[in-house]
Amino acid sequence: MNQVQRIVKNIGVTGTAQILTALMSFVFMIYLARFLGEAGFGKYNFAFSLTTLLVTFTDLGVNQLIVREIARERDLSSHYVNNAVLLKIPLSIMTFILIAVLTWIMDPGSDASILLYLFGIYNILLTVSGTYLSLFQAWERMEYVATFQIIERVFIVTLGLGVLLMGYGLMVVAWVYVLAGILDIAVAASISFRRFIRPSLSIDTGLQKKMLIMGLPFGLNSLFAVFFFRVDTVLLGLLRDDVAVGIYNAAYNPLLAISMIVSGMVSAAVYPVMSRYFKEDAKSLHGLTRISARYLAIAGFPVAAGCFVLADRFIGLFYAGGYVGAVPAFQILALFIPIRLVSTITGTLLSSIDRQGYRMLSVGISAAFNIVLNMILIPYYSYIGAAAATVLSELLLYILFIYYIGESYGDVELNREFIKPAAAAALMALMVYQIRGINLLLVVGVAAIIYLISLLLLGEFGEEDRAIIMNLLGRNT
Repeated sequence: MNQVQRIVKNIGVTGTAQILTALMSFVFMIYLARFLGEAGFGKYNFAFSLTTLLVTFTDLGVNQLIVREIARERDLSSHYVNNAVLLKIPLSIMTFILIAVLTWIMDPGSDASILLYLFGIYNILLTVSGTYLSLFQAWERMEYVATFQIIERVFIVTLGLGVLLMGYGLMVVAWVYVLAGILDIAVAASISFRRFIRPSLSIDTGLQKKMLIMGLPFGLNSLFAVFFFRVDTVLLGLLRDDVAVGIYNAAYNPLLAISMIVSGMVSAAVYPVMSRYFKEDAKSLHGLTRISARYLAIAGFPVAAGCFVLADRFIGLFYAGGYVGAVPAFQILALFIPIRLVSTITGTLLSSIDRQGYRMLSVGISAAFNIVLNMILIPYYSYIGAAAATVLSELLLYILFIYYIGESYGDVELNREFIKPAAAAALMALMVYQIRGINLLLVVGVAAIIYLISLLLLGEFGEEDRAIIMNLLGRNT
């Protein structure tokens, strides 16, 4: 199996799992939104978002670091993974104490406090099990990551929907998440110990110190990234109310899920390869970055255009006529999809060439910009202001990534790759707007055909794409 085949295989495996899990999660979120109402759905998203933010202190970048280090030297797998898991035990305890202290300071009420504790426990357990997933990713065995993701999501969705249909509320759903976190560690550790490493309780304090120091840029990047994605929900809860949080997340969650599916499956597959190419083949690294960004742009622009034009149709379908106020936020947030997809590749490139410090700085600046914008816009424009802040912050992040890549690596010439996909998506949107009132499934099918024909007429595909297909088929060009 050549490298192109291996990357596509890993993208396919990861993509299949993420599509399945995302569809299950999406159905679950739809039912949560319908069962809980705007205020209850807002409580869920506030508790989940805040604990997700705080739990970044359990990892501090260790998981991302061991992907890079094990990808370069697989013989270190057992030593790195076992010490990383042992390191996370005290970090987990300190994180839970932090959650408890902040909950006491905010004093959101007894039920909301319990929700914060339960979702905090789940996210801590998920971060620990993520150490084993990093091992699978470093070995480019994404089928094990897929197995984990599917098992976890089936458990949460099946049991979660079950308790909702039986008439139980959000508190019982939170307990389902805790049970899922316990299952996560059991499944991930079991696969690791059977297939890759031997368990060990031997502590190498020198290695753990090294992981903390070297992982810190990754950790700060993750912290800033969670701020980037979740601070709008937290600030809406603090500055407005649960209803605003519920409406905003009704618009944000589907779009975030779409972008995370595509960007996650591609970055997970190419990150180990990029890390290896940085040491062995600089020319291939440059080519892989440009091609990955180009294909993600081709995928992202039509999704953004379609969601913008058909926002009211999608919101009406998702929420059975409810959450009408989410339509304008959905339209605004749709614009961030192509930017987010390409930024994932540029950010991955910075990490793979040992410039994670620049990635951290870029995400930190963008997260601070996002916080400031949210604090300015939310009091006046509520969730509409939060949506605008998200898009503008994404654009700033992309600009910073490109700048630091140019400073430390060289011009990867990405911007010109986006002209034709953007033009084809704009043409598609104009034509779809004329027929937007007919059957939604038919509209989506027609839109896809229009976009593909537009790309072909614009000459988007050429010899490079033919060579990739030949490599995928295992043929020489």
